[in-house]
Amino acid sequence: MAPRKGRGWWDWLNTPLITRQENSRWVRSQLHSLTHATANDLISPQILPQFRQATGLADFTWRIYYHRRPHNRVQPVTELIPKAHGYVVLMHGWSGSHAVWENLPAQVCEVNPRLVCFVPDVNGFGGSPFIEAEYPRLRVCGPRAGMLAVEQWLDLLRLHRPGRQRQVFTFVGHSMSGAALFHKTISDWTEDRYNLLALAPAMLHHDPIKQAFYRTLGVGIGAGLQYEFLDRFKDRLAMPIMKLLAHNASRAVKKEHARIFQQTAKGTIAQTFFALGLAEETPPPRDWRNVFVMLGHKDRLVALGPTLDLLESMGLQSWNIQVMLGDHYFFSVSQQSRRLHAFNRDEVVRHILRLHDEQRQRS
Repeated sequence: MAPRKGRGWWDWLNTPLITRQENSRWVRSQLHSLTHATANDLISPQILPQFRQATGLADFTWRIYYHRRPHNRVQPVTELIPKAHGYVVLMHGWSGSHAVWENLPAQVCEVNPRLVCFVPDVNGFGGSPFIEAEYPRLRVCGPRAGMLAVEQWLDLLRLHRPGRQRQVFTFVGHSMSGAALFHKTISDWTEDRYNLLALAPAMLHHDPIKQAFYRTLGVGIGAGLQYEFLDRFKDRLAMPIMKLLAHNASRAVKKEHARIFQQTAKGTIAQTFFALGLAEETPPPRDWRNVFVMLGHKDRLVALGPTLDLLESMGLQSWNIQVMLGDHYFFSVSQQSRRLHAFNRDEVVRHILRLHDEQRQRS
């Protein structure tokens, strides 16, 4: 990302869409988008068209969480971000947005003030819609395409600098984005500069029943494109989907999923779900030292047995995997799930910090 004349690389941080004080006294967050940065002359005008052509996305929106006193003194955000020890990138699942992570990014920054969390909207949802939202091509809807778009965005922001990377990246993906993590690019990335933490990854290569369900539901949503009753069809579909997707999640997560489901173009909802059901993109072989997977024992969207079989066939070991007592949103806490999910949420934070610390010690 080339800075505009008279501006520095990080000046886009000074003009966010929104700045918000988080529950922690010293943690703040900012909301940004590529179209906002372009409109305010904060990045080169060539950047957005190039990104659109490469990803099929009309825009890309993200929230940054940071601690204002990582060195026991208040610092401007343009100094904090480039001097951070590491970046945590949290990627949501199907029909979600950055908001489904709730206060988890702020917790990470509170425990380790030298980490910065980047929480984007991905794969056609929220503030990152597809250009052809009603008829997106299947090739831009799958997990691999979602991961490539995130990597392109990191390159544009100059957060990732091949060969000169000081910070450790920890990528955290849930569901659709958990599957996307296994397509993380290896070239231009040094192994000791990133970690992958996959939460309930929707990888269905060993689960023909779930594959058929995802494909059938995707086709069913898409069929409604031709009829006037589509909105009513979506309304009726929303409740069963939410019960499967976020049954024991918090009320806020359920509400956000319902909001995104209703506002997202029908074609995007259909094609992204169908792409998961195809399960055509087999994850490439790699070194699994920096990968950890967490699964829920009562997950109705990602079956435990077939997923464990797949991970075993890919070469992962017992030390790569942890099974939690909970469902698809085992890290989101509601009144009914507090007994199990509160512990799980703390475990997710612990593993983010652990993976970061271990990688820094190796390097």
